[in-house]
Amino acid sequence: MNRLPEQHVSFPALQSKQAAVQAGFGGEQELDKIFERYSFSMDYRVFHDLSLFSSTPFQLDTLFITPWYAVIFEVKNMSGELLVTDNPPQLIRTSETGQVSRFKSPITQLENNCALFTEWLRYRDFALPVYGAIVLAYPRQHIDVFDTNIPILFPQAVPTFIRKLPTGVPLLKETIFSNLLSHLHRGHRQFIPSPICTTYSIQPEDIRTGVICQNCNRIGMKKYTGGWRCLSCGKTSRHAHKQAIRDWFLLFGGAMRNQDCRRFLQIDRQQTAHRLLTSMPLERKGSYRNRTYHMRFDSEKHT
Repeated sequence: MNRLPEQHVSFPALQSKQAAVQAGFGGEQELDKIFERYSFSMDYRVFHDLSLFSSTPFQLDTLFITPWYAVIFEVKNMSGELLVTDNPPQLIRTSETGQVSRFKSPITQLENNCALFTEWLRYRDFALPVYGAIVLAYPRQHIDVFDTNIPILFPQAVPTFIRKLPTGVPLLKETIFSNLLSHLHRGHRQFIPSPICTTYSIQPEDIRTGVICQNCNRIGMKKYTGGWRCLSCGKTSRHAHKQAIRDWFLLFGGAMRNQDCRRFLQIDRQQTAHRLLTSMPLERKGSYRNRTYHMRFDSEKHT
């Protein structure tokens, strides 16, 4: 959004998406706090934003797994009046202003994820029952649903829900459970976001190039020997180019060449671009003349 004029045709859709992503992340954090605050007597692990592949890729908001069972929590944080319908399966939100929006049914999404995770376990010869629950991030949320067996909880009710699930003789021995956890870690798939320009049909020439100042948010910092200087506020930075390079990958995707880097960062010298690119933990392919650079978005080193 910083790289588009506010009058751009895609700006409202980007604003809406940003608000939804921030709300979703905030909701997941509310559930995270519960697992930080409470502990359980059984052996268990909690996985967040776990991306796996069975017959198709699927992502789990939160997975609570034990030697007795697994629970998938689907977290929702949406304002307004929420209505979940069965036929067709969808979530209808009516905002305070009366605007009506329609989304995928969280119940259908959760049922699909439970089925896919059960399938994932079966392919690896792990036999565990898989339960599912929808978590509304805040008690102020109101939702009407059709008659369903899927539990709908607030975060504070999650520990009680877990403790009521059946336990007895563990279905997985300690070594097998440890093996399952290793499979989950190894099975997590790299997150590769769709290029924003492709998703929102934004023309590359509409994107404003340059390095953005983290102090005043103005675009167009200038390269100097020690780093970058903002011509608007005078703030300097040694690493301002890192976010700009990340922006390029998020916007356009694919492989970056030296000339792409120079054009986007608004620098002239090929050697300067080479030095900036090689200073970052990017994957490199090809010889010096034809070298391209690729970013792994699941690496914390890029955050």
